[in-house]
Amino acid sequence: MPGVVALRLYYLASFAVIGVYLPFFPPWLAARGIEGLSFGLLTATFPAMSVIGPPVFGLVADALGLRGHLLRVACAGAFVGFAGVAALAGGGGASFAALLVPVVVFGFFRSPMAMLADVVALEAAREGHVPYGATRLFGSMGFLVAAVLAGGLEPTSAVQIPLAIAALLLVTLGVTFALPSRVPVPARPSAAQIRALLASADVRLFLASAFFAQAAFACYDQCFSLHLLARGASPRVLGATWAVGVFAEVLLMANAGALASRVRAPVLLAVAYGVAALRWTLIGFVPGFLPLVALQPLHGIAFGLAWISALAYVKDRAPKHLLGTAQGVFVATVSAGSVTGMLGWIHVYRRGGGALAFGGAALVSAIACGIAIAFARRTRAGQNEAAA
Repeated sequence: MPGVVALRLYYLASFAVIGVYLPFFPPWLAARGIEGLSFGLLTATFPAMSVIGPPVFGLVADALGLRGHLLRVACAGAFVGFAGVAALAGGGGASFAALLVPVVVFGFFRSPMAMLADVVALEAAREGHVPYGATRLFGSMGFLVAAVLAGGLEPTSAVQIPLAIAALLLVTLGVTFALPSRVPVPARPSAAQIRALLASADVRLFLASAFFAQAAFACYDQCFSLHLLARGASPRVLGATWAVGVFAEVLLMANAGALASRVRAPVLLAVAYGVAALRWTLIGFVPGFLPLVALQPLHGIAFGLAWISALAYVKDRAPKHLLGTAQGVFVATVSAGSVTGMLGWIHVYRRGGGALAFGGAALVSAIACGIAIAFARRTRAGQNEAAA
């Protein structure tokens, strides 16, 4: 199907952006002398904008049936934002005050790019075309390749990292013109229907567990590169280490369909959050950087399994005409968790290093796991009542 091919290319390009941004933007900021609260605010801007952007774009997508049109708007805005970062860096003006506006613009428009693609992929999966995991894994592959190649860039260079991100955003924008611009407008969601969905006990437990899980995961996004470099890893090893984790994510997503057919999504979420708690504990306390590389396959479960399971629940739980809205609310919730974590973890890391920061993240993931267990029990009880 040409639409599926174009969607896979979109995932490949759009997640290549994140494959450069996540591992290398924090060290790039540190190399510019941006630290402390300023560092935390700039790295938290992307998830902060993800609290706003996805629900807004999701509501518009559901109300007007827009897909490719909205993706083009999002990609163009994100490109303009990071082109501004690159221009400031090239002119020697990469201060916190100067960077804040273009980083906010990038964050707002980049935040719905994955969410809108997920809506298209979930719609394709719901219609029986291609399983979601078989499409989404191309995003993980894009992240993997970009993280490895970006390891050859110099994080202390003023322009290499921002130019690479801006160029990848421009490529992503080009791919959106091959995607379907819109779908037939479904029944428009009402405020009462949205409130009823969010008032459900199972949905609230699901969102609460996702919030705490992502608050813990923010420690990895924000501090893992710094932790690796502090342990003596080179930039090339840094990129390869991130790539190992994403390769495990690709393998899991390629086999997610078989796993989901055997185990309920809420149970898989509890498992993923429990493994995440173990992962953060080990990252914080094992010595050297080679063991950190060896632990990266756990990323396949801690992130890949959690994401696939969460979206499987959203797809099954939300009515068709509320899919974009429900996906937007989910992304906003995990983004709120990211903001909460990123505003705190960098300070914890500066004070106590990786042991204190990742040890704290392990405790927060354990809370997420406990809520997910309650969520799994609640949904099982609901299924039993429905069967009776």
